[in-house]
Amino acid sequence: MTIEEKSSSRGTGAIGLAIVVIVIVAIIGIWLAKNQSSDNNPMRQVTYIVNSDGGYAQIIYTSSVGVNTEPAMMTTPFNRTITLPVGIEVFLTASNPSQNGKISCEIKIDNREWKSSRGTHPVDSVACGGILK
Repeated sequence: MTIEEKSSSRGTGAIGLAIVVIVIVAIIGIWLAKNQSSDNNPMRQVTYIVNSDGGYAQIIYTSSVGVNTEPAMMTTPFNRTITLPVGIEVFLTASNPSQNGKISCEIKIDNREWKSSRGTHPVDSVACGGILK
């Protein structure tokens, strides 16, 4: 083996080692970024509950993508659970189109009561909301 062949094989080995080091550093960086982002932005389980004596209600709530849904007529009791990040604004509104009896809304965070509102006719709309912490 000549001197040129030895230096050529050393160069190839050094390049291979450099590639391995870069891949390891990239994997560690991705792992650290993933762990930090999940710690900085924890998620909460949000449960929306609406009850109405009329058996149905027009409901609007913050969806799992963080935007309010279009008003929709839903049967009651209504119960929907989604996951949202801390810091997002959460809203639930309900109206009782039958305009008699009682209507209530409740938001639970991680299965604990967080916000609620109740009304009896002539109050036919309720709302609850806030910023997730």
